[in-house]
Amino acid sequence: MASSTIAIIITVITMIIFMIDKLPMSVTACLCALAMGIALPEMKLSQIYSGFGGSSIVMVAGMMIVGDALFQTGIAQRLGAKIGKLKIAQNEKWFIVLIVIICTIMSAFMSNSGCIAMWMPIIAAVAAGSNGKIRSKMVIMPAGIACIVGGGSTLTGSVSQVTANSILMGTAGYEAGMGVFDMTRVMWSVCIVQVLFWATIGYPILKKVLKPESPDFDKGNSFAEASASLDMSEFNKIPKWKGTMSLVVMAFCVIAFILSGFKPFNKYLDIADIAMIGSMILFVTRTISVKKTLASMDWNILIMVGAITALGTGLDVSGGGKVIADAILGLFGGASASVTILMVVLVVLSSVLTNFMQNGGVAAMLTPIYISLALSLGISPLPFVIAIGITTNLAICTPIGTAVNMQILPAGYKFSDYVKIGGPLFIIMVAMVAVLCPLILF
Repeated sequence: MASSTIAIIITVITMIIFMIDKLPMSVTACLCALAMGIALPEMKLSQIYSGFGGSSIVMVAGMMIVGDALFQTGIAQRLGAKIGKLKIAQNEKWFIVLIVIICTIMSAFMSNSGCIAMWMPIIAAVAAGSNGKIRSKMVIMPAGIACIVGGGSTLTGSVSQVTANSILMGTAGYEAGMGVFDMTRVMWSVCIVQVLFWATIGYPILKKVLKPESPDFDKGNSFAEASASLDMSEFNKIPKWKGTMSLVVMAFCVIAFILSGFKPFNKYLDIADIAMIGSMILFVTRTISVKKTLASMDWNILIMVGAITALGTGLDVSGGGKVIADAILGLFGGASASVTILMVVLVVLSSVLTNFMQNGGVAAMLTPIYISLALSLGISPLPFVIAIGITTNLAICTPIGTAVNMQILPAGYKFSDYVKIGGPLFIIMVAMVAVLCPLILF
């Protein structure tokens, strides 16, 4: 049996186990990594666990620490109490809409990972001070999805479009690459529809899937635990400098996330380095306790993040991802198909694949294929590359494709929650992009 076929089979089985939800996500991810590494001769054994040294797990762990510091020092609770007094914070649905709007706009111009890292502790703090009117688990997933969608609205919001653009810039005649707002031409209307989704059917879907009235609603939600772990009366016992330090470190991380997308800062900073620097500052200055912080971290999530990268690696090195892409393109005529059909196929293919592979990897795989197709047809590859930049930022149905969805896992979500909540919006957005890309980009 071909390695590509084996990789695809392992991927399908892994998705089924994730959906059944009978095993912890960390165990499922590790089983997938072991299967890929042992069954695929093209995959080095070291790649089974290489994800544990990757940027995603370091970033998630680091920002868990930085966010938790705001709670341990009491700053998040104070901030939440103030925001919680605002009129809009008295209604959960409209608070979600407000946060979605803010996160969508912010993530278009800064790292979407940095944006959600900043807002998760704020959301949790507002929830803690709202007397049950706002529930962090109900708000954090919409905020994460907004960061992902907003990150796909400009050239600077996420990694995958930068990857696609760098490949385009290596093509003769297209050295200038994409413009910063080329993706915005399609995505501005998608962003508006996303906001309307949460203002209408999105909120009832959240309630139906997450069951906020259930006694197990906040099971595994580290933000709920963090917000309840510090009595308000204990604030005065915490030195003020610790609260100030936690705020300074969070501000540093946010600013550094923004700068890391530009020269010359991108030579020295990436999302993992920034998160590590922030957490180390907090430990070295003894703003928070190392032992207490590490003991309270959600290691089930961290293990899943580290192991699941092997799934994308296996699809990549075995050629499984390319087999899927080529097969689907072949069904629609390949290079002989119309440009409109090729664009629609690209939108659907890229959007689906990016929910199961890291979005940067999907962009790296599909961009050369579509550049070659475009050049063989005698047309510009730019519209296809713009579409790849957009669609590789629609990974909202699983926690796999983008770092943002991994970051929000500590709020206690299950794999199936992503499918049930993100799925309807995913279908709407893919349909919109499939229609808009041919109309606007050609």
